[in-house]
Amino acid sequence: MTHFWKGLAKANEKSRYKEKENMFQNLIKALIILGVVPSLLSCATGEKTVPAREIPPTVKAKDVGAYYYYTQSRLMKKRGEINEAIEMLRKAVARDEDSVYLKSELAQLYLQHNDHKQALAITQDIIKKDPKHVPSIIMIGGINAVLNQHAEAIEAYEKALAMDPESERIHLLLGSEYVKSKEPDKALELYQALTEIDPESFSGHFHLGMVASSLKRYDLAEAAFLECLELQPDYEQPLFELVSIYEATEKHEKVVETYERVLDNNPDSIKAAVGLGHYYLKMGRTADAGQVFEELKMRSRSNPLVVKQIALIYLDQKEYLEAARTLQLLVEDDADKPEIHYFLGMAFEGLKQTDEAIAAYEKVGQGASYHRSALVHLSFLYEEKGDPDRAIELMKQALEEEPNDPGSYLFLGALYEEMESYDEAIDTLQRGLDLQPDHIRLRFRLGVVYDKAGNKEACISEMKALIQIDPTHAEALNYLGYTYSELGINLDEAEKLIKRAMKHKPNDGYITDSFGWVYYKKGLFEEAVKYLEEAARLVSDDPTILEHLGEAYIKVNNPTEALKYYKKALENKKKDKEPIERKIESIEKEFGQDT
Repeated sequence: MTHFWKGLAKANEKSRYKEKENMFQNLIKALIILGVVPSLLSCATGEKTVPAREIPPTVKAKDVGAYYYYTQSRLMKKRGEINEAIEMLRKAVARDEDSVYLKSELAQLYLQHNDHKQALAITQDIIKKDPKHVPSIIMIGGINAVLNQHAEAIEAYEKALAMDPESERIHLLLGSEYVKSKEPDKALELYQALTEIDPESFSGHFHLGMVASSLKRYDLAEAAFLECLELQPDYEQPLFELVSIYEATEKHEKVVETYERVLDNNPDSIKAAVGLGHYYLKMGRTADAGQVFEELKMRSRSNPLVVKQIALIYLDQKEYLEAARTLQLLVEDDADKPEIHYFLGMAFEGLKQTDEAIAAYEKVGQGASYHRSALVHLSFLYEEKGDPDRAIELMKQALEEEPNDPGSYLFLGALYEEMESYDEAIDTLQRGLDLQPDHIRLRFRLGVVYDKAGNKEACISEMKALIQIDPTHAEALNYLGYTYSELGINLDEAEKLIKRAMKHKPNDGYITDSFGWVYYKKGLFEEAVKYLEEAARLVSDDPTILEHLGEAYIKVNNPTEALKYYKKALENKKKDKEPIERKIESIEKEFGQDT
């Protein structure tokens, strides 16, 4: 909207010129009514005049001209009294209804007062009397743009451009609306036309580059931004836009060269230094990144925001050691910053330094913005340390701080599930679903916990409900199909469900295993072996998949392969090993230990 409002006074210069004579006459009238001119005359003639204060107020109000009210409006506007300024300007317009300038000023005041309806009505009235009044047509476009009525804004700007085809401002306004209306090709064509009309239009070249870049027409965008630099060599923004283009087109050396060009012109550019260091990290040039960041840290030690930004870049790139070192600088300077301790905890967590991570997170005190997130991290860290009771206690605290967060119920439910406290897990997950019934992960987890608790009927019900919410949810399709297979029911439906899961998530070992197990349950053992072998190839260490394959080999009279996969399953089994051990013992007893 900057282009729209900035030039309004300039666009009305002609109108002002036409009205000067009328304004002068109104000024004379106002001075006469106020008694100023008669007083001056009396000085020259010696005649006695009536002082202004003796004129009745009612007469003044009735006779004072438009210019008086206009000047009063200006004074009130300067004092910030917009309502009073509007009232004064309305009186001015009432006394000079043909003044386009006064009406335009009144429309602008209404806009400042966010009364777009009145501003639009006044502007439309101007156009009725003067259909070719371009500033008013532009104002109508601007009002519609503010109201997000982009089609109407475009219509107005196109009309204005037809009347003033060389206007840079109208080109820019119309181009902006094309972009908002998701018509970038039209915007591109418009900006190209502007740069042909005025090759020195910096704004034309810049906006052309922006739109071309969004359309991935990188050669055109690069040329446009280079032209901007020819026009304004010291302006940095085109250089940063070029960096984005070179990153997108993997022109690595040009990225570095462009950042260095910025730093040559402006050695204190934090944005360029941080960007260069970040890019070095992404490219695996850790030493170069370290050098850039070390120099920046030395220069910016008194600016903790810069140091923090460097640390966050290291965190983002999983350079946890450097992140920790950088954050510790901030801790030395200000040990009372909770967010620094939080980020330091993340760095230690990434380094697998659990005790140090816990110590950092515990320094994020209650009331700090990251306190709840720190509690969640602490909960999982204590769970990893084998202290589930402390983990649950911390997650409950996190829930107390934000009781309407479904994600916290999911985490707490998962902790109860890990402890095999299925009743508590079910209750927790259900409370989360009460808040958000269509929460995919909560409903899936609830179905799984019901299954682990031995409630197959409730498990099936939850998976069906989830598939209703998201028919493409591969895990739910697979889980329901596998459950049917395990129960030996609805095997045709199970096959269809798992086929749908495979479509949405191909090459998944667990889904492939389910498909093979359906064939096993149907008695199609050769087909079962084929899919179970593929599942074992995709996931080579899952004891259930390996055991399934062993079962299938038994059915096709291949005890040697069956024994091999039973033994692999036993190696990967963490508990409940007795059933597989009995199967191995049975095969070796029947066919010999050298089978």
